[in-house]
Amino acid sequence: MSLRRSDNDGGELLPPPQWPADVHSWPADTLLRRVAYTAVRALYALRLDAGEAEVALGGDGRVSLRRARPLGAAELPQAVLKPLAEWYAASGGDADRQGILLGADPEFALLRPDGRLASAARFFGAGAAGAAGTDALLVRRRLLYPVAELRPAPAADPAALAANVRRLLLRAAAKVSDPSLRWVAGAMPLPGLALGGHIHISGAPLTGRLLRCLDSCLAYPLALVEDPAGRGRRPRYGGLGDFRHQPHGGFEYRTLPSWLIAPAAAKAAFALALLCAREAHRMPRIPACGERYAAAYYAGDRSELAGCLDDVARTLSATESYSALSAYIEPLLDAARQGKTWDEKRDFRYKWRVPL
Repeated sequence: MSLRRSDNDGGELLPPPQWPADVHSWPADTLLRRVAYTAVRALYALRLDAGEAEVALGGDGRVSLRRARPLGAAELPQAVLKPLAEWYAASGGDADRQGILLGADPEFALLRPDGRLASAARFFGAGAAGAAGTDALLVRRRLLYPVAELRPAPAADPAALAANVRRLLLRAAAKVSDPSLRWVAGAMPLPGLALGGHIHISGAPLTGRLLRCLDSCLAYPLALVEDPAGRGRRPRYGGLGDFRHQPHGGFEYRTLPSWLIAPAAAKAAFALALLCAREAHRMPRIPACGERYAAAYYAGDRSELAGCLDDVARTLSATESYSALSAYIEPLLDAARQGKTWDEKRDFRYKWRVPL
């Protein structure tokens, strides 16, 4: 990664920044982390697992991409080449499929009868840790905690993780004393309020191939059934291939909206994530990798994006894991084919059988 310090269109090309000793970590410095994130996103968009990106850092802290290019093996330092080779070696056919665990941290919001947002911190505490808490949002330089977040215990299969989610919803319901509030999820149930449904994966090596599989086989089908208003969440949130390393040794896939909208959506998301983690490196190819589908995803062009469904379905059904997970996956694919979308305005507690 090359870094150019610039207050205008020119700028001084600086030496490559010092990267943490642990290659799985982002830099500690906030500005450098922003630069690194931009470089990673650029290379991922070019479908590169390794490359060089030149990023400009302005005096106001803004970053912009100048150029990006692939690097041959001879150009890559051993500090990068060795762990990259280890990741792909570990993802081979002998990987332990049964050792994969799924976790999650879906968000939801509480709306007043007049449609305004009620602060989740009122019931769960500001930044409260634990199984049910709140997520921070910077508004006019003030740190607020308006959004609720669940952190269920991890599980090895979709039904078990969904049961853990429902258990937390019941516990959360006991803390919310205002019966007039409506619980909403999805992508953007309130204009300007973007919600996420991050899925954690451990026991599977994080590679570009796995992320692209998650984009094609999970993010695209889910985008086809989300409320049309959810388009406003992208591209600031919901970027393809968005991930973050986690202390548990795995990573979280951050692209998805909040699938708390319904148990069926949650189980489909879990099942597709699990299938991708098990099968991404056994698939002969990743479906729907064309730029047309990425462009349609960001533009919210459903008719164009729907063109990937047959390819995705064929690829999924050809895997060894599909038969055991198909009961969770096929309802989502069928809904996407029929053009059905979820309703982000409705209280999702009905679907989860959580008493009002």
